[in-house]
Amino acid sequence: MTFESNLNKNLENIGQETTFEVHDIKSNSFKCSTPLIKSHKGETCCQHRLIIVSTPIEGFLTGLETYEYILLSSDSNEKSKHITYISKVDTTKTWKQYQGLTARVVQSYISSLPNSSSVFVFARAQPQYLFAKSAENKAKSVLNDRQLVSWWLSVFNKLSIKCEGWWSVPGIDDVNSALIEIGAKKRGWKPSEKVNWNYGTSYAQDAIAVQVIPRFDDDAKSRLLKNTKEQDITVNDFWNILSFGEECGSGKITGFFELRLSDEILGTNNESNNNVKNKDFTLFWNKFMSLDFHSDETNVESTKSTMQFIKEIFPDIEPMKIKSKASIGTNIHANNTSADKRPAVNMLSGGFIKRKKV
Repeated sequence: MTFESNLNKNLENIGQETTFEVHDIKSNSFKCSTPLIKSHKGETCCQHRLIIVSTPIEGFLTGLETYEYILLSSDSNEKSKHITYISKVDTTKTWKQYQGLTARVVQSYISSLPNSSSVFVFARAQPQYLFAKSAENKAKSVLNDRQLVSWWLSVFNKLSIKCEGWWSVPGIDDVNSALIEIGAKKRGWKPSEKVNWNYGTSYAQDAIAVQVIPRFDDDAKSRLLKNTKEQDITVNDFWNILSFGEECGSGKITGFFELRLSDEILGTNNESNNNVKNKDFTLFWNKFMSLDFHSDETNVESTKSTMQFIKEIFPDIEPMKIKSKASIGTNIHANNTSADKRPAVNMLSGGFIKRKKV
């Protein structure tokens, strides 16, 4: 199913009658100067994507930024690999009337990706990601680091497509300890039938880390790999070092997720090819990042400004219009996992964390 089809299905009964406008802005594919995965011998191409959801009255509600990579094979008999990095997910504030919206948008997006795609997320708590100054909005509830990791685990666990998943919290040895640490055990979290979960990483533990681990922008693994002088360090040793690093150690809780979508997903994912020039995407991005979302009033004004930017820079882009209807006699919060709260940095004592013994 296409992204739009998934949105129509997932947002139809979100609980509030409205029309969502979804702008899906995709850059042209460009060749990466360095391979995403060092051991890969073919070319690596990337597409930058921004998805932002609004209503005519409230303005922007939620959004996500992704990088979609294609690893082209030098062997004509091998298939290209599709790898997606979800870089940022954010809301302008906590929208109680649209609870679960962010989760459903993320799930709709993942379900629209090509078969056999891999999806990566680095869960790190921050007060804002996409909507500048939105952390100043008192109506924006934020998740601490434990809640954020738990949120991502819940979102992925409720996917409607078959996939295999890996997740880990650096410094925590086993899945039971990790579930207790992030509070999922207390809430009775159970793995779904759709996702075959593994705790740990998908890489062989004795593999050379710099050869097999993808290097995404704004990712703790990439920064550590860049600063690692030992080029022959194994994945196992690298993960141990990561758990004591500045970004994932010192009492912080972070999460790394990888999903590998099934190659047996039914249907086609024929998305529109209305891509934009990379320089225009960058121009728009810089304008969007300069806006102010610190209050309901500035959100509405900044949404209007963004729509004007889109009209001027991308005259051919039209939003998807997704209609939802009010739920009657149903639990409209059924898919809510604090999905419209956004994360806040929470420095927690390392004494509460079961760290790996090295």
